[in-house]
Amino acid sequence: MSIDNLLRAPHPLGGVQLSLTVTVTAAAFETLTTLGTEGVFYPITASSPVAQHLIVDLGMIRDCTLDFDKPQFTTWCREHLPLTFLELKPIGYLFVVGSDDI
Repeated sequence: MSIDNLLRAPHPLGGVQLSLTVTVTAAAFETLTTLGTEGVFYPITASSPVAQHLIVDLGMIRDCTLDFDKPQFTTWCREHLPLTFLELKPIGYLFVVGSDDI
């Protein structure tokens, strides 16, 4: 199975559709963090001092009226993710790693 197919396969966990994990450039990561705060969570730990991690609750962004720039987020997804925004619909969480190592 290709890596692309692995990324496209939803991963069920307790009935919740998790997740897509993506690594983006530090600049792309910084852009994502400027789009809003609701639906975005910062884990306490990081795997390395140069990496930054966040979790985006896609369900919250889709279903709620938030202080979050949804059109800009859709654009960000188109530019930086291997999936279209429609393909992301069944996915509950997006795990984003931003790193200068890319």
